[in-house]
Amino acid sequence: MNRRNLRAALALGLTVGYFGPSRAAWAQPRTRNPPSTVEGVSDGGSATTAMQQNEARQHLQAGARHYQEGQYSQAIEEFQTAYRVFPSPVILFNLAQAYRSDGQLSMAITTFRRYLDENARLTPAQRGEVEEVIAEIERTRSVLSFEVEPSGAEILLDGRPLGVTPLARGVEILPGEHHVEARLDNHETVRETITMAARERRLWQSTLHPVRENARLTVTALPAEATLEIDSVESGRGSVTRRLVPGPHRIRASLAGHVDQSMQVVLEPLSTQNVSLTLHPRPRSLFTRPVFWAVVGGVAAVAAITVVLLNPSVPDPIPGSAGVPAVQTITAW
Repeated sequence: MNRRNLRAALALGLTVGYFGPSRAAWAQPRTRNPPSTVEGVSDGGSATTAMQQNEARQHLQAGARHYQEGQYSQAIEEFQTAYRVFPSPVILFNLAQAYRSDGQLSMAITTFRRYLDENARLTPAQRGEVEEVIAEIERTRSVLSFEVEPSGAEILLDGRPLGVTPLARGVEILPGEHHVEARLDNHETVRETITMAARERRLWQSTLHPVRENARLTVTALPAEATLEIDSVESGRGSVTRRLVPGPHRIRASLAGHVDQSMQVVLEPLSTQNVSLTLHPRPRSLFTRPVFWAVVGGVAAVAAITVVLLNPSVPDPIPGSAGVPAVQTITAW
């Protein structure tokens, strides 16, 4: 394999389908129908060995998938498990490349050397190419350290999380362009593209400033249909969460048929505050209640009857009767 092909194999993170004895087990492509043999083990091997082979292959393929998706730490775990199940130089080759892509260059060098020591099938040319890769890493690797205030900021390098500050040690990286990102809740994220030279040691320093709206307010109202306002601006119904500038803020909850509720809250910088407002039904006017009008109606009816009884109307006299009134029944009133 020439240098160009080796670099292509290293860049892809090989997905070896088997550990075959008939080929050089250092850069095998995936095969559609892989043989059922393991390097150094014949088809007539023990059942235990066959089970180990299958389990190792599963971890190897899982690691290859993680590698191709840029999930190098997960790939490393799968390759390590595969090697523990069934030690094979093929797995070491993949593990070394995963270390290299993950920026763990010292581990990559160590693992590439283990690969050379344990793979007796390599030709002198193949061995020379791997040794050249090792030499290139040693010759060009750089170290990038981080110093970020305030502490607790998450550091990402080329999209890969490195941990939170302060980091215990510098990160080994290959020379070239790299993207650094530092982020912390309630602070402005800092992003920078840097170019590292071969064998350079650099300290990346940054200060993260709090964002202006760095306080968080959650307002909850009951009933959940209530409309919520923050600083006279309608913000939602039931429950809302807003990032606000530290200081005083006026909140209000309203709902038809209920008494409005409002209050002022004072938010501290970088704080989180929860507020609840409960609305009570608005008392109904006496004149709008049906019971009231039922009582009023009853009283009016009794009053009318009383008036009739106490003040009966005088019957009209019968014509020709010299003013003698006619007898009338109560139904005629």
